[in-house]
Amino acid sequence: MELEELVKKARGGRVLASGFLDPGEQQRLRELARREGMELAWFGGLSAAERRLGVLHPPEVPRVDDPTLAAWLPAEDPEQAAARLRRLLPAGELGDLRIEADGVLFATTAAAAGRLRREGFSLADPPERLAGRSRTRTLVVPSLRVDVVGAKGFGISRSYFAKGVKAGKVRLGGRIASSKDEVREGDVLLAEGLGRVTLVRVLGRTKKGNYKVELTAER
Repeated sequence: MELEELVKKARGGRVLASGFLDPGEQQRLRELARREGMELAWFGGLSAAERRLGVLHPPEVPRVDDPTLAAWLPAEDPEQAAARLRRLLPAGELGDLRIEADGVLFATTAAAAGRLRREGFSLADPPERLAGRSRTRTLVVPSLRVDVVGAKGFGISRSYFAKGVKAGKVRLGGRIASSKDEVREGDVLLAEGLGRVTLVRVLGRTKKGNYKVELTAER
């Protein structure tokens, strides 16, 4: 389903999910949702996932369920197993896919996982060693610049994070970010080797003019 069509169907107050989207498509859906005054929740199935699924919902709905799941496919030939997954699942039903030495870790939906099992795939829960970490915190930042928000979200120095930005290793809304770019509510910073930071919301300003924000970091 085209993103414009998805948003059009959600105008009547319905809760609707997109398929898994690349960062550029995520930014497009974010812009369409803002234009219509809709809320948008993101789910990737895997920690720090690049491909994510968006759930559109009206503001009066406080929260929505996560329709994604992380699955593990043990395999003697992980490359071949990954190729089979890509052939069987449409792009919208397959999120990030990570090839390990003894299998494939991937994000999908419950319905797609059910079809895979019926096709003979022996799916399992991800091994504990591959479980990611996610943490949401309320923090104070002097500005909403990329280098400030990213450094604060990951808990590292601003100068260190700025080096990664300068090297083109940080993306904002699917495009390479610069330190001077500003992060808005719902925006995601994807940093190579570090993970992802999402600006969930801006809670207000302090007496000194700083921003009080809620950030989620996934590694």
